[in-house]
Amino acid sequence: MQHTDISTIGEFGLIDRIRKIVDVRVDDPSLHDNLLMGIADDAAVYRPSQGKVQLFTTDALIEGIHFDLTFTSFMHLGWKSIVANISDIAAMGGIPRYAIVILSLPKKISVEMIEDFYRGAVSACQKYSCLIVGGDTTTSMANTMISVAMIGEADEQRIKYRGGATAGEYLCVTGHLGSSLAGLKVLKREKERFAQTPDQHAFKPNLETYTQAIEKHLKPKPRLDISKILTERVNIGAMIDISDGLASEVHHICKNSGVGAAVYEHNIPVDSITQKIAGEFSDLPTEYALYGGEEYELLFTISDEQYNILDKLTNDVTIIGRITDKNKGIGLIREGGEHEPLRFGGWEHFKL
Repeated sequence: MQHTDISTIGEFGLIDRIRKIVDVRVDDPSLHDNLLMGIADDAAVYRPSQGKVQLFTTDALIEGIHFDLTFTSFMHLGWKSIVANISDIAAMGGIPRYAIVILSLPKKISVEMIEDFYRGAVSACQKYSCLIVGGDTTTSMANTMISVAMIGEADEQRIKYRGGATAGEYLCVTGHLGSSLAGLKVLKREKERFAQTPDQHAFKPNLETYTQAIEKHLKPKPRLDISKILTERVNIGAMIDISDGLASEVHHICKNSGVGAAVYEHNIPVDSITQKIAGEFSDLPTEYALYGGEEYELLFTISDEQYNILDKLTNDVTIIGRITDKNKGIGLIREGGEHEPLRFGGWEHFKL
């Protein structure tokens, strides 16, 4: 890749290049009709859709904490920074609308890298119908830092919170869990192999077998598809996205709802690639699902009656347990039948 130092074009030259990349149209015409001013002024101006309430969320990605530039491209970073926010909107039963992107960049980052970042971000925006309408770029004296803030919309009567679970409901998840951590472990292993190889120019990483897990880590997909079904076709209790690990998200729902839960280990959906990777590292696959992060799947609660309706609408939902009374605690039932408290765990900042 060509390496153009940002200093050769300056902040405003960089902004001009960014504007050309993000100035695209998406399939939803109301996004453009309601946007009165985008990047070209001091602030973006938009008109909220009639009859909707607004959702606000933000996520940060920090080099060395959330990503490693050894095996993470800027195009993947752009995609992931947008998707992490879309997943939060989906977990509330909303749709994404507009995003603002803030980049803090050290000297080592080139113009071409930033262009790739925005190409990845715009690709996610086009896929999930939202627009980048502004942001900021600054110099960083340390590592690369990315922050995205996003505005979404939802029907007020259809918004879903973490605090809506009631005893007796099923505890369900979308998709398969544990793949993101599995993919990350493979990437880290290949990085170590590269560092230990005498002839690094001839090094070939062993990645092809693990493509599905690596893609789940580098290019996750938010579950707007299932969120739409859950908010428009059935009535659910509580919902949250799985960004910090299944175990911690179960605890969040239980705390906010004032309930307990029983999670059945044998019901947790883990795909064959994740099982293979866990075996190579002598790990339990369900531990990846319980305590890994960055899945961007959905965890929600639903009654027996409503689940019978949902089951006819999608085959991508798995029952993993039940919501119980608070006094029963939050438990994990192992495959052998042993009961134990579900340890609060997963990714948590400031406990490095």
